Amino acid sequence: MSNKKVTHLTSAHLRYDPRIFIRMCSTLATQGYAVSLVVADGKGDEVKNRVSIIDVGCRSSGRFTRMTKTVSRVLVKAREIDADIYHLHDPELMPVGLLLKVTGKHVIFDMHENLSLQVMQKTWIPCFLRKFISRLVKVTERLLLPQFNALIVPQKIMIKMYSNLNKSVNCIANYPTTVNLSNVPNLSRKENLLYAGAISVDRGLLNMLNMMVQLPESYTLNLAGPIDQECLKLIETCDAKNRIKYHGSLSIIELNELYQKSGVGLIMFNNVGQYYMANSLKLFEYLQNGLFVLMPDFGEWVDFNKCYSVGINTQVTNAKASAKLLLQLSENDKLEQSIKNQKIVYTEFNWSNEKQKLDLLYKNVAKQKC
Repeated sequence: MSNKKVTHLTSAHLRYDPRIFIRMCSTLATQGYAVSLVVADGKGDEVKNRVSIIDVGCRSSGRFTRMTKTVSRVLVKAREIDADIYHLHDPELMPVGLLLKVTGKHVIFDMHENLSLQVMQKTWIPCFLRKFISRLVKVTERLLLPQFNALIVPQKIMIKMYSNLNKSVNCIANYPTTVNLSNVPNLSRKENLLYAGAISVDRGLLNMLNMMVQLPESYTLNLAGPIDQECLKLIETCDAKNRIKYHGSLSIIELNELYQKSGVGLIMFNNVGQYYMANSLKLFEYLQNGLFVLMPDFGEWVDFNKCYSVGINTQVTNAKASAKLLLQLSENDKLEQSIKNQKIVYTEFNWSNEKQKLDLLYKNVAKQKC
């Protein structure tokens, strides 16, 4: 058992974030580390799953102030904790990582996404600035990422992207923690479609709305996750709006209840940014809950489905073709696929292997010179 003090830092994520809190922090706590998680949500301190959650107050509403004032509060708290290993989860925390390194701390940086690619899809950044900021991100990464003891990426394809910036790039995937094979899907939910995750046009909102117009009245679409006002307006102006329900950002318990009422999980991303990568948390949560998956016909999504056959690929911008593919599926097709998908997660894509990789990484980092 380790007696090392480990602190995870986030200035943007929720305190019960599935990757940060449920998988990483909770796992490390069971492995004997003294784990704390610094968050910025204004909900106060607490101890949960043996993890000390420390709140630095509500994060600032504006992005610039979040990247300055909130980050400063996170840094102050991080120094107060005086941990042995710090694990950072947000791009704006890279300078914090550097400051912790120069004070003799071990630092792990978690690359949740390819930021330079995703910057190009950020609607809050003016179009004329996106290329410049993307290049600035690349320069910042080249300067700071080599300074850290290790990098973590959630997808194998990202190892090549960052292997020239750090000698220790480790893939720890977003696989489900538990899978209940006794939860057999029932056919009554076969026409309930679900998208769970951040909602935007790039993430396929218009593709889903257009497909709903082409589907019979018996089909419903449930949406759960953060959304902006422009996307809400798109839903309100959709001809099928009476069959579309936006549930807001749900807790894990609420989201699991919605999964049990759904039969098909939608991933209808546009081919922009890093959305050609297939190993997303959304995909594995769909499989974990026995959902049939409708996914893109580009990038890694094609190879993944050829290998594991978890659903069907579709031309996401072709609403009629996507609707036709769903309508051609029989009830038995969906039921058999649902049971198969749960078994695939149970045997191939679960957290048990990933947590061993996490433990090994921490042991290796602890041995390194600061």
